[in-house]
Parts: sequence; structure tokens; C-alpha cells
Amino acid sequence: MRVLNLSLDKTILEPDSAVQKRLLLLAEALGETTPGLGDLATPFTKGDLTVCVPGERTERKQLSPHLLVHSVGGPKPFQFFGLWLRARQELTRKKYDLITVQDAHFLGFLAAQLAEKYAVPLEVQIHGFEKMEGGRARLARFVFGKAKKIRVVSERLKKELDLKFKMYDVSKKIYILPVYTQIDLPQKMNKRNTVPVPFTFLTVGRLVPVKNIGLQISALAKIAEKIPHVRLRVVGDGPEMANLQQTTNNLQLQGKVFFEGYQKDLSKYYAEADAFLLTSDSEGWGRVVLEAAAHSLPIIMTNVGLAQEVITNNESGFIIPVGDERELTLAMQEFIGSPELRSRLGEGAYKVFKALPRQEEYIQEQVTEWQALVNRK
Repeated sequence: MRVLNLSLDKTILEPDSAVQKRLLLLAEALGETTPGLGDLATPFTKGDLTVCVPGERTERKQLSPHLLVHSVGGPKPFQFFGLWLRARQELTRKKYDLITVQDAHFLGFLAAQLAEKYAVPLEVQIHGFEKMEGGRARLARFVFGKAKKIRVVSERLKKELDLKFKMYDVSKKIYILPVYTQIDLPQKMNKRNTVPVPFTFLTVGRLVPVKNIGLQISALAKIAEKIPHVRLRVVGDGPEMANLQQTTNNLQLQGKVFFEGYQKDLSKYYAEADAFLLTSDSEGWGRVVLEAAAHSLPIIMTNVGLAQEVITNNESGFIIPVGDERELTLAMQEFIGSPELRSRLGEGAYKVFKALPRQEEYIQEQVTEWQALVNRK
């Protein structure tokens, strides 16, 4: 089975990135697919995966016998035009069984046009959405209408899409498949069970408004008035960096809030933390929560993404209402004062992580979904 993937995730080009590792395995599984799945099956062409993605520069990378990546550089409008041209060349050059796109807006529109022009079934993958109003909503309605299948990464996301696009009957097209989280478990997990100096909260993610990291900084300001030996480490980069630093200065939290920037290796930050925070207003899934769970960190998170599907309140973490500064402050204070609670929730989070399906199961389920879609075209 040949699959053309239009993606926005540039990390596929980073050696040994989680995305690159996952797609290498997925491409290998496609290369091993056998022609035919019963009497109604259509014979598949030689299995491989081709990915078109915006990048720092225009290049072609054959990452494995079954995985080819086309990167298109330049300013954003030129990147989309370049992706369109590159995908057209691929579709003209050889037969593809499926187009899958990780976007329901501009890139999704391109994919829908290509799918129609070349008579190839279209799948849309939704890992989360931060803006789904106005023109973006209209584009999404068009793209969902053209899609044969819609993949979402959580039950919560399925309900949100079904509610917002109910009149377009998207629920019949949706299937749920979480993003597999490839995490190297730490060699040692020596979590501190007393209140050291300082007590360290950790958050990891893009510094964008939807992550609402300012909520954590405001909560820390209240806690620091009573408990001086506390700090917050913020790992990540993004357009909100300057605003968050200004908030830190305004609240006189210099020396208590540390902006670490983007870090490829997060292991030392997880190892040195006492608790993990995620205060997003919206999440599709929440990979960083699973990374924290893999390190046996107790977790405080808003009721988004995998909350209640994976992390259960008071068993493997604390789940608080979105945007609730008071509840966040109380939860952080309780964590600081209760090592037994932190230990119990950290162990609960680790057990949940260990019980997740194995990588091979995720890969096989994805291939099975694609095969079923191709057979129905």
C-alpha cells in the first residue's frame, strides 16, 4: 500500500525524533503489507510512505527503503504552493492508494483537491485544534466533507468534533487512535519524597496562548508568599515567551520561574522535578503528560486531552477545571505538603503509562484502518 502524507510536523526531519522513529516503523509495516484482504480487496502496489512537509529548506530525503520525505522551504505561502507541486508530482509519477493529511484547514484543502483530482481516498488526522472559527471552520467543513475517514487521538476530541460539525455527519467517519508515545524510560527513578529546597514544578510545551502557562505563574506567585522554597521550570519556546517573562517580572518572581527554552533532551528536567503541570485550555492528547508519567512524576492537569481517558483524578493525578487558578493553587500547595500523596499519584501515573498498548499494536491498528479504507474506495 502506498500512502502520501501531507504533514505540518517538521520534526520528522530531526534525526531520532519521536515522529521520525514512528514513521520509519509505520513505513516498514506498509512495506510488509500483502496484496488483498479477502474477496473484496484490491491489490496493493509496493508498500511505502511518502511525506511532504514544510521545512527549513527544500530537499528530498530517503530515510529508509520505504520512507521518503520531501521538505519544502521558503516563506509560508510559497511552502504551501511548493507542497502542492511536490504532491502533484508524486501522484503523477506513481499510483497512491491513500492520501492522509494532518490538518483540516489550508493543507487539508490542498489534500482534498488532490484527492479529488487523482481519485485517491482522503483521510484527515486531527490531533487537536486551537482555532476552529470563521474561515477555518468553513475550510474544515469542506475538508471533512471530502474525507472518507477522520482520525482523532482521543474520545474527547471525537465528541468535540461531533458536536461542532454534527450537521455534517462526521461521527460516521471518525475513528480513534491515540498517538503512540515513544519514551525511553529513565535508568533511575529517584524521586525526592521530602520537601527539598527548592520544590520544583515542571511544565513542558510550546509557549502559545492555548497552553495558558501564565496560570501557573500566577498560582506560583500566591504560593511563594507562604512557601519561599518553590520554583517553576518552563521548558519550551514560542511566541508567548516575552509575555510570560514580563508577567514573571511584574509578579517579582525572578529566581523562582526559569525559562529553559527548547530542549531536545528532557530527561534531566523530568528527573529533577517534584511535580508536573499542564494547564492548557485545550489539548488533543498530551504527550508530555505521558512523559511525566513515565518518570513517575505526580501530575496536575486541566480537564483536557487524555484527562479521564488515561489520567484519572486522585488515582494517577489531579484533574482541575480549565482556567481555574484557585484549584491549581490548592493542588500545588497540597503536593508540596504531602510527599505520600505525591508518591501515590506518581506510582499511579507510572502504572497507567506501563499499561498503554505497545508500539506494534498502534502501528498495526493504523495499517488495518488504512487497508479497510482503501478496500472500500
